[in-house]
Amino acid sequence: GRSVAMLPLPTAASSPSVAPGSAVTASVGRSLLQMALAAASPVKKHADGGKCACDDEEASPAGGFGVGGSPVTGDTSSEDEQSEKKSAGWTLLRSAFGWRRHGQAKEAELEPEDGFRAFDIADDMEAGMARESTADFTTPLRKSGRLWRFRLLRSEDRMEARLVTEGGDFLMYARVYLTARTVAFYLYDPAREEEMSLFNPNAPAFTLSFNEARTEWRLVQERCDNCQLAPPHMSCTHSGKQQLAFIQHFRSQVGDGISNIMEVRIPGIYSDGRAMTWCPMLGRGDLGNSKGRGYETQLLVTKLPTWNENVESLVLDFKGRNILSSAKNFQLALQQKPEHVLCQYGKLSDTNFGLDFKFPLSVIQAFGIAMSSLFWI
Repeated sequence: GRSVAMLPLPTAASSPSVAPGSAVTASVGRSLLQMALAAASPVKKHADGGKCACDDEEASPAGGFGVGGSPVTGDTSSEDEQSEKKSAGWTLLRSAFGWRRHGQAKEAELEPEDGFRAFDIADDMEAGMARESTADFTTPLRKSGRLWRFRLLRSEDRMEARLVTEGGDFLMYARVYLTARTVAFYLYDPAREEEMSLFNPNAPAFTLSFNEARTEWRLVQERCDNCQLAPPHMSCTHSGKQQLAFIQHFRSQVGDGISNIMEVRIPGIYSDGRAMTWCPMLGRGDLGNSKGRGYETQLLVTKLPTWNENVESLVLDFKGRNILSSAKNFQLALQQKPEHVLCQYGKLSDTNFGLDFKFPLSVIQAFGIAMSSLFWI
């Protein structure tokens, strides 16, 4: 079978054009970017041969955190110090350009972020708690022969969920807004006292919207990678935003049972492992209408369960997991390689689910896909 199809790297000619008269702004932007990246850059190799985390491919699948107890190898400086440097860089860049998020939550249009929040970020940055960059969550996990293990902890009313590593470290928080038909994703956990000042319910990092029938779901990034430095009237804020996934749900008869199935379309992957930025301002329309565009998108399909006469039920083999029976359990594979599981989601207890996935999926894509099964029965 074929592996993940790769796109050639974009050329300079395909980059968005720069508006006339923006030379000074661009110069200032480059200076600030250099300052931000300098603060965010990991320590280089030392003369004595010591390595930083960026020198070791095994350090982390997405470059930002250890996964499921996988080793995060060492740099001579402390892990907290590296985290603080990274947060400092991106906080500087974000504050300098006045980035704002827009969208919907709590059935109302989101208001601009409170200016005083910058002081909270600065205070928590000093304590190593600020997490303002979404890059760790949108970067596809590095290639691996096995699935990276995570867990999804769901509230009893199913309206909240937390994504954690297999070891229990917090990654993301999700909240469901039924009236607005959205699931909002945040980088901070409102239940943690040390993060309460940073949590803003009106400013999610990502949003998953669904139709009235709950059969179509669109995952978007609130702050587009392509438009984040553009003025509002030249950004995709009001024209669909940067799309990360389009999910469709169906029901199909398998044997004597009925199975929930889904198809997931995600942006294509460049040859260097980066995901394509699916922004309307780059001439890309709705991700859900992108069929037939070659390798610009990847289609994931459900691996169908089989009917087991002995137990008189549909069954799936979740290797390495002791899974309980649930209508929400699923496995996904690339359309061109349907037997090779890339993502699996299975019930471990009433409020605890295993979420395991690998390249080409990112953390937010897998979390969004799992949350889309919220209403499956």
